[in-house]
Amino acid sequence: MKLRIIPHKRANAGWNLALEEALFLKAKQDLLRGRKIQPIVKLYSFSNPSVVLGYMQKISEINYDYCMQNNVDVTMRTTGGGSVYLGKNDMQYSIITGLGYSKELLRRINMSIINALQNVGFSPNLVIKDKHPIVRMNGKGFIFDAQRRFKNLILHHGTALVDNSDYFHMPQALKASREELNILQNGNIWLRQEAEIREKSLIKSFEKELPEDMSVVRKDFTNSEIKLAKKLYKNFYTNFESFRFGKKKFGICYLTSTPYDMELYAEEDKDV
Repeated sequence: MKLRIIPHKRANAGWNLALEEALFLKAKQDLLRGRKIQPIVKLYSFSNPSVVLGYMQKISEINYDYCMQNNVDVTMRTTGGGSVYLGKNDMQYSIITGLGYSKELLRRINMSIINALQNVGFSPNLVIKDKHPIVRMNGKGFIFDAQRRFKNLILHHGTALVDNSDYFHMPQALKASREELNILQNGNIWLRQEAEIREKSLIKSFEKELPEDMSVVRKDFTNSEIKLAKKLYKNFYTNFESFRFGKKKFGICYLTSTPYDMELYAEEDKDV
């Protein structure tokens, strides 16, 4: 089975997440029909700084008006956890696989990230805390990730913190307390705090670090994937009414340096 690589693109957060969900739903459809799941890797960036709510999170936990007045996009993801503020220069990635969740899978994903960064001059390492593999650099975190699952199908997506130049919006956008800001600043690290890095070099290195036992095919979105993504984008990712019904209090997901249980950040599809 060939690994499908979708070329890097920059677009608003809602559209990128709609495309991601379209891929997941198409794979889910294949699974239910007994077809093999083609693994997919998608790298992307947001066109504007963005606030992404956790699935069914109360929108009152963020400052929606501030975001609208300051060109900070707001959307909701389909995975668990609290709201996150992501800069337009941060690197986003999505992985869809039919391998099923395991700590070994998470370790392999993290090792790919580590190897990609080492190729461009950084020195991250993998540490095990509370039996979970976590990427660190100089003892600090810079990776956020979460999952959505259906049987053996997994959507694993995450963010590598690259540049905090537009994070001045974060305190008001997320209603962050002084204590939360202090933890964010002291517990995490952005790659450009360590060394200058060009976006194209980072993308190329991430794409290079793929499983050695898989051949690669580069393939953009199909017409049917785009058609489904447009529907999802309209009905959910840019639909304020759908956000308004969120009832869960998650707070802010701002600290990658805390050992975590992936179950806290996973949503599981129950329908058949």
